[in-house]
Amino acid sequence: MKTAENTKIIDKAVDFLRKAAVELEEFQVQASLGKAELQDTYEDTKKKFNQFIHDSKFKMKQGKDKFDDMRTLFDELIVQLNLGKAETVDAFKEQKGKILSKIHEIEVKVKTNETLNNFYKQLLLDIEMFKVKLEILENNLEKGKDSFKSNYDKGKQEFLDYVEKFKKKYEKEKEDTTWEHFQGEMSEAFKHFKQAFKK
Repeated sequence: MKTAENTKIIDKAVDFLRKAAVELEEFQVQASLGKAELQDTYEDTKKKFNQFIHDSKFKMKQGKDKFDDMRTLFDELIVQLNLGKAETVDAFKEQKGKILSKIHEIEVKVKTNETLNNFYKQLLLDIEMFKVKLEILENNLEKGKDSFKSNYDKGKQEFLDYVEKFKKKYEKEKEDTTWEHFQGEMSEAFKHFKQAFKK
């Protein structure tokens, strides 16, 4: 029989995903304003993610050689996040590409190192959320508001459907599961949201 702790972990994971959906909906409303406001939203999003990366960097144990590579990758990402304001769609795409390249290096490092993976579980989820926000911004910059709204609504529904399937699947599980067990599933939920903007 499922333990009470297992149920709490499932509830925590589902709660995280539902809160993410609300946050992304609020973000979508912000991003659906005019072009100047959209640029400000992008800058604000970079600033918040930059602060999160700073915080993650300083949580590392100082003086440990195994974390030096991560500190360097965080520093390189921070440089990309601090680049000047993207005034055009092309400038946005260029910045986005450089930021995503650095994020990819961090993800690979974290996912292939057990110590880092345990230390940065939340980082990987926040990275997925940031990527969805970049997709929302890019889609809104490129396509008009009407097309964006229908893509967003579709992506949100797919995301919420995935969350419900996720919850039902793990409510039936009899074995104990850990937060780490859900990490991949939760990243997959964000990928469903992102895919809606690429169609």
